[in-house]
Amino acid sequence: METSQSVIIWWRLLSFIAAFNICLLIYSYLKLKGKLPMVSDQLKRIRNWQFLLAAIYTLGCGFRSILPRGDIRRIVLYDHWISSVAIGRSVATIAELSFVAQWCFILYEAGIHTGNKTLLKIAKWPFFLIVVAEMFSWYACTTTNYIGSVVEESLWAVAAAVTLYGFVIARKYYTKAQRHFFSAGIMASALYVVYMVTVDVPNYVRGWLAGKANGKVYSTLVEGFREVATEWRLTRSYVDWQYEFVWMTLYFSLAVWISIYIVNGPFLDRNLRK
Repeated sequence: METSQSVIIWWRLLSFIAAFNICLLIYSYLKLKGKLPMVSDQLKRIRNWQFLLAAIYTLGCGFRSILPRGDIRRIVLYDHWISSVAIGRSVATIAELSFVAQWCFILYEAGIHTGNKTLLKIAKWPFFLIVVAEMFSWYACTTTNYIGSVVEESLWAVAAAVTLYGFVIARKYYTKAQRHFFSAGIMASALYVVYMVTVDVPNYVRGWLAGKANGKVYSTLVEGFREVATEWRLTRSYVDWQYEFVWMTLYFSLAVWISIYIVNGPFLDRNLRK
């Protein structure tokens, strides 16, 4: 089996990032623990939820960092049943729903303290959009049809756009650190939407069109569920993993850091405009 040194170095980097993220999570918990006695019970509940969701997301991304895999292509870096797509996709589903739930809690926290009804209404939307997105993700990885990934990633872009809209609404109510927090959120959300629309979604569209042009025969859902639980291909070739280099590295680092930061982000019951 061909083993690329670039892949091995990347794998070690992801593993280091996973360990570093756990240290950050512990630090975040200790910092939050010192702040909670000074806030309202309502805000305390919200931030405890934020920590739990961040912990799930961090651990889920850590698992995926140490055991990378390519769902649709059924490729793994570690030849063991624990690397199966069925397990990895299940972990990813729980982790991703936890991350988007953090976005919703930010909008909810801002909504209850500003009294803006629009924020409270749209606070649930990103989560429900990603629930549907995860269904299409499972469809893609079981059938190997990239159209499922096209819909999934498009829904992620829409969820981020909704969150961006909420951040724009919330920002005008705040000053100081809270205003800067939403400014950073707006920038991060906008960059994410641009990336998804210009890079990620088009990549999956190309994969879908290529399969269609080649007359690819897709697995049925029943066949697919059996395959994701029992079939995988061990590869450490650069060609097989080159696309994952960028998105996995950024996703398992920057996205996790954002998730952890949210836990101790500025409390949104303060610095409201008068």
